[in-house]
Amino acid sequence: MTIFDELKARGLLAQLTDEEEIKELINAGKATFYIGFDCTADSLTAGHFMALTLMKRLQMAGNKPVALIGGGTTMIGDPSGRTDMRKMLTREDIEHNAA
Repeated sequence: MTIFDELKARGLLAQLTDEEEIKELINAGKATFYIGFDCTADSLTAGHFMALTLMKRLQMAGNKPVALIGGGTTMIGDPSGRTDMRKMLTREDIEHNAA
């Protein structure tokens, strides 16, 4: 089973713009990808662990990961469609959480 097939079987792929090209890149270990984290808390969650596990699995298959800690996105709020606002954090709080 290829890495792409494994990710697809586990339900970890959605909304692919060009499935065949992405499949070839991932399976050949030639993809560069990123996972971003907002600094809304000073520790990671189980959800973060899942993203980091996926990142490690893709890296082990030869792909290049880029991890982003989004201080700027933390300041502007939650784009997930929630109806309530995220608690606004100070720059100091965000820097602490990022560290």
